[in-house]
Amino acid sequence: MKKSTKWLLLAAAALVVIVLIISYSSRIYVWAMDKITTLVIWVVLFLAGYIIGRFGGRSKNSKAE
Repeated sequence: MKKSTKWLLLAAAALVVIVLIISYSSRIYVWAMDKITTLVIWVVLFLAGYIIGRFGGRSKNSKAE
């Protein structure tokens, strides 16, 4: 296969990908926002648990019973 044929196939594949992204952009946006929202919720929950565990509870001077 010639080098020019490889470049032509690559350009055609890139064009197809661009057309698909444009045509499905609203669905891609909704999917990405769903994933990002879920990730943000997990990060907030993790940080809240870490902060409560680190700074909440008993003082360092009290002994475990």
